Amino acid sequence: MDTLASIDWGVMFRPEYRAMLLKGIQNTLGLTAGAIVGGLLLGMVVAFGRLASSRWIRLPATVYVELVRTIPLLAHVLFWYFAVPEMLPDGLRRTLYQHDVGFYASLVALVLYSAAFISEDIRSGIRGIATGQAEAAHSLGFGFFDTFRLVVLPQALRATVPPLLGQAMNITKNTTVALMVGVGELAFVTRAVNDASFLSVGVYAFTTAFFLLIAVVLTVLGGWYQRRYPAR
Repeated sequence: MDTLASIDWGVMFRPEYRAMLLKGIQNTLGLTAGAIVGGLLLGMVVAFGRLASSRWIRLPATVYVELVRTIPLLAHVLFWYFAVPEMLPDGLRRTLYQHDVGFYASLVALVLYSAAFISEDIRSGIRGIATGQAEAAHSLGFGFFDTFRLVVLPQALRATVPPLLGQAMNITKNTTVALMVGVGELAFVTRAVNDASFLSVGVYAFTTAFFLLIAVVLTVLGGWYQRRYPAR
């Protein structure tokens, strides 16, 4: 008990670290939100491509998913941080380096990486819709796009919300990879505060609690959604 009482649990909230902590949380949440929105939009496009009847559309989408999921996320981040800027024209490269290139490189990597997994969840949801739904819509005079937009997609998205919440949890945890390119997200801040204070238990306890809280919130949301909108 004496050992636990001697631990500084509030070290991350000390005045000298408070601004750094807030910036780290801001960067983590910014990467998370950007990757979720971008990954969802790109994932929908890729999912539609994998379901297309044309081989010339389906094949590139399939190659993208299989290739991206095979390569570790860290390799994606390092590629976009070190390699891609060097391929750009001089003016654009200088402009990029004047800003937080690590943040944007990490965001692009997270979007592309997450989209490959999200697309499979969406594709599974679409394939889970009975073909009779589309046939009934066609019999009522709906065209292909109206059938997909008004009948198939709403049901598919409803079925994929729980796994998408799981993807959101994974994206939040994956943002920690950005510390490898110097992005000041929460894991980076945690390491910096630990190196400055040597109070490892309190520092890492806060970071663990932060990610645990997000996981609990998303899990509760997923459970509520499944109870509110049970599978039919």
